[in-house]
Amino acid sequence: MTPGVSGAVRAVREDHLGASTFVEKGWNLIAIGNFAEAEKALRWALELAPSDSRAKALLGWAFMRQGMLPEAESILVGLLAENTLHTMARVNLGYVCMRKGNRTRAAELLLIPSRQTRDPQAALYAMFYRGLLLAAEREFTESEHCLRAAISLAPNFIEGYYELGRTQLCAGMEEQARATWKAGHAANRFNIWGKRCAEAIRCADRGEMAPSYS
Repeated sequence: MTPGVSGAVRAVREDHLGASTFVEKGWNLIAIGNFAEAEKALRWALELAPSDSRAKALLGWAFMRQGMLPEAESILVGLLAENTLHTMARVNLGYVCMRKGNRTRAAELLLIPSRQTRDPQAALYAMFYRGLLLAAEREFTESEHCLRAAISLAPNFIEGYYELGRTQLCAGMEEQARATWKAGHAANRFNIWGKRCAEAIRCADRGEMAPSYS
């Protein structure tokens, strides 16, 4: 509620329909790894509809993948305070905890979402982030299992191929890593992750480790 010119109180109308265009644009930009542009679109969405929980969740996602962990954590904790069942907020908070070095808390946040079926997107990313977490702990067999599970949930999830190849290379499975990256590149050679799969093979040819972007 805001005061009108005459001093009377009027209701602030939220334009959820108008915001939905920016929310979808933000999600599409996140999906291709353009997190800075996603942030811009989602800020516009929240200008139009400040209470839009999906826009908030996606903005937290865009923040965390840019390394803006305090900003992401603030949004995600707020969403969970409003709705403890917000599965995607819980999953992304798990990623934030992992990036901050709190691996025990990250594992707790990711375990249940990775096993549920009500929200397939949350299950996919919970499994993927668990794979990253296990790789960081050098549990490569378990990491490979989680990353393969993520790819099975979404065969067009090319980032999963990229990180699976890195895990396999760390485990000394160079030929398997190359095959994984080739499959990722073939699945979508125009996607940024498809291009990174091709670059990962060139890094392996030079005896180098493919960089981590996650």
